Amino acid sequence: MKRLLKKFKDDESGLTLIIVMMFLFLLTILGMTMYFMSSADVNISRNIFRGARSFYAAEAGISEAIARLNLSTSDPKYDVAMYDSAPFDINWSYNLSSAPEFTGELDSGDTYEVQIEHRTIDHDDDPTTDDVVVTYDKGYFPSITYPAAGEGYAVERITSTGYSSDGETVVVMEISKIPMDVQVEGAVTANSDVNLTGNINIDGHDHDMEGNLGGAGNDSTGVKTTTGNTVTSGGSASVSGDPATDNTLDPNTYPNSPEEVLGLSGAAAGDYLDAANVDYYGPYDGSIGMNSGSALEGITYITGDYPGPKENGSGILIIHNPNFDPCRYEASTSADPTHPCWDTDWENPADTYYYLGANKYHDDATVQPAKLGNYTSTATFKGLIIADFVEKIAGTPTIIGAIVSLSSFDVQHYGTGNADILYSSEALNNFASMGFATKISWHKQ
Repeated sequence: MKRLLKKFKDDESGLTLIIVMMFLFLLTILGMTMYFMSSADVNISRNIFRGARSFYAAEAGISEAIARLNLSTSDPKYDVAMYDSAPFDINWSYNLSSAPEFTGELDSGDTYEVQIEHRTIDHDDDPTTDDVVVTYDKGYFPSITYPAAGEGYAVERITSTGYSSDGETVVVMEISKIPMDVQVEGAVTANSDVNLTGNINIDGHDHDMEGNLGGAGNDSTGVKTTTGNTVTSGGSASVSGDPATDNTLDPNTYPNSPEEVLGLSGAAAGDYLDAANVDYYGPYDGSIGMNSGSALEGITYITGDYPGPKENGSGILIIHNPNFDPCRYEASTSADPTHPCWDTDWENPADTYYYLGANKYHDDATVQPAKLGNYTSTATFKGLIIADFVEKIAGTPTIIGAIVSLSSFDVQHYGTGNADILYSSEALNNFASMGFATKISWHKQ
């Protein structure tokens, strides 16, 4: 018996083989499991990537449509068929593939197709009557209303289909393009005394886009200011219009911000002046206009002092410090409830800018007005310039459109050179038509 047990103990080759085979089998199972898991991950990643590529292509189509709908009528790329004006044609639609300079292909080779049409609805549940075009409320509220013909703004349904090498995605967005309601009273609209020097010429008679007299015949004031302010001329400066000067604007209703000049409020202001919707947004750093040699276009928003564009430009130029509050900056240093900016909260000495005494607001560098100063170019700018404060328009520039200044403190000096400021309702209307889309809904099919 002992000899037999010793034989089994010494002869373990069969058991070792069994153990090795079992270990190899387990390794095979584990390897196959990892392989299938890896293949599944690859397929999931491929599907996600496929969806992402076609999705991004569809989103590019949405961006293309919005950009074209937002073009000004004076933009050379503008296609009048891209936007239907009131009374809206219920059958209006537009295929972007027929638009000028259509770019429906991305660098990756992916493509998109875009269709634009009015959103319509059967407003009375009567199949025998025509549907109506859904319009966006004039008050810019996020609710859809159905006003009478000619009111509101048409809701556009943009359907963009993105195609990649192995898939497609459809994105639908509804927007409404709301034009601006520019508050301009003349070639120059100011809330302060205006001093004209040099050979500057300010003409409130209507001009066309090329600066020729006549235009649409909507003559305006040369320089219009608020009650109590004056316009003085020195040197060979001249001002003309219908009338040449006027100081009857109500200081209580004078706009205190670029948004108010453009007739915007609330969320709509953000849609227009948000950093993503302008050609430039930030303090002047020499990257545009004066030093870059590039022309200004669209809406250019400068948050600090700006010397003025050196090259020809067009659109809307805003020089405004968002921290500048004309009311607080210009508040009376005495208790004056009749002051346009009077606010009883400011009577509290705990207020940082308590102004019953010296106005501490003037000592805060972060809230100073942004200045349009030393505009020394020979360029022609067409459109609207809005500035906190105007300080010297020198050189020989031509501004076709209008200038609006916001601040009421001190005297604003318009001109030490041979500038021409020519009122043009055509220029203002063209660039006021450069609306920005109010996004109403978005979904992926």
